[in-house]
Amino acid sequence: MSNTPTLCVIIPTWNAAASLPALLAQLGEADRIVVADGGSKDETISAAIKGGAMLAMGAKGRGPQLALGARHALGSDWLLFIHADNRLPDSWYKSALHHMTRHPKSAAYYGYQADAKGFWPRFMDVWIGMRCQWWGLPYGDQGLLMSRAMYDALKGYAEIPLFEDVDMIDRLKAKFGRTKLRGMRGRMVMNVEKYERDGIWKTGWRNLRLMKDFHQGVPVQELQARYRS
Repeated sequence: MSNTPTLCVIIPTWNAAASLPALLAQLGEADRIVVADGGSKDETISAAIKGGAMLAMGAKGRGPQLALGARHALGSDWLLFIHADNRLPDSWYKSALHHMTRHPKSAAYYGYQADAKGFWPRFMDVWIGMRCQWWGLPYGDQGLLMSRAMYDALKGYAEIPLFEDVDMIDRLKAKFGRTKLRGMRGRMVMNVEKYERDGIWKTGWRNLRLMKDFHQGVPVQELQARYRS
C-alpha cells in the first residue's frame, strides 16, 4: 500500500476558458481536481469537464468558491488552492510532494514570477519575494498548500469577496505560528496584463492601502467597492 499522501487541487473560476485548459493540462499528478465556478458565461464549464475536473457550483466570489471547493475534496489528505490564470512550475508536484512528506504540519506556497519583461515586472518579483520573507505574507496567486487537518483546524476559507487569502494566512500564523508557513521550490508564473494596463506601481500601491485598511477592520464590502473602482 502506498504511503503517498493524496492531493486535491482546488481552482476557483469565473470566465476562465482562455487560461483553464493549460492549467488543467499541468495537473496530471493530482489525485483530484475541483473547479469551483462562480457562474461563468463562457466555455469554462466545458473546459473543466474536458480537463477531468469535478465541478462545484453554487457560490460566487473567490472566498465562497474556495470554501465550496474544499467541501468537495472528500478523502484528500492535502489541498492545493490555485488561481485559474496561474501557470505552475514544471516541478510543481515534486515540490509539493517534498513538502507533504517532509513538513506535514506546515502549509506552503510557491514563489512568484510575473509573465512579462521589463523593469517593473522584475521589481514585482523581488518585492513579492521580500514580502514573503519579511512578513510571511504570500498572496493567493502563489498557491496555498495545506493538509486537510490544518484546513479544518482553521475552519476553512472565510466566505468573503476580497482578501480571503490574507485572512487565511493571518489566521494560520496566529494559530500555528509563522514557522508553519514555508516557501516551496519553483515559481508560479502570473499573467500581469491587468497590472500593466492599470499601472504596476499604481495597482500595487492601491492593493497595499486596501490591505492595511483590511487589517484595521474596514468592512470588506467597502474595500471591494474601492477595489472595483
